[in-house]
Amino acid sequence: MKKTGRSKTKRNILIMLTIAIATTIIVASALRNQNSSQKPLASEYLKVEHTKSLGVFYNNNKTVDIRELGLRITAVGGNATNILITNLPTQGEDYPSIDFLRKGESKDITVQLRSYITSLNETIGLFPVELTIGCSEASASDITIYLKPEDIKGLKH
Repeated sequence: MKKTGRSKTKRNILIMLTIAIATTIIVASALRNQNSSQKPLASEYLKVEHTKSLGVFYNNNKTVDIRELGLRITAVGGNATNILITNLPTQGEDYPSIDFLRKGESKDITVQLRSYITSLNETIGLFPVELTIGCSEASASDITIYLKPEDIKGLKH
């Protein structure tokens, strides 16, 4: 027996509907997995504080050339592995890194710089230093830390 045009149309509609439902399920599943696998920002996962630095002051102490930058890194969002600090003019080719920090644990590091010149933000009375930090558990983030003039030791011109 021949199939009528009507039954072919129903069959085609059923096939297309099945394909549309399957596609919707696949896309929704992919989006859900993508959202759940997104890493937090390192600026929220790690706390970066200035400890002390060495530098040379210029321009009536309104500009400083930082040569040694002291930082305290604390894991606040969970355990942190392969912590890496970049976008600083380090003396060597290697960027400063920390292999592992447990949640709540801190580590002080000293970064040797070729030269990092920054000017005093007169509104807040601090020197800004920009860097990037990341780890295996969190996406790299650009952050700005602020140095108190009294925490920078060195020559004043």
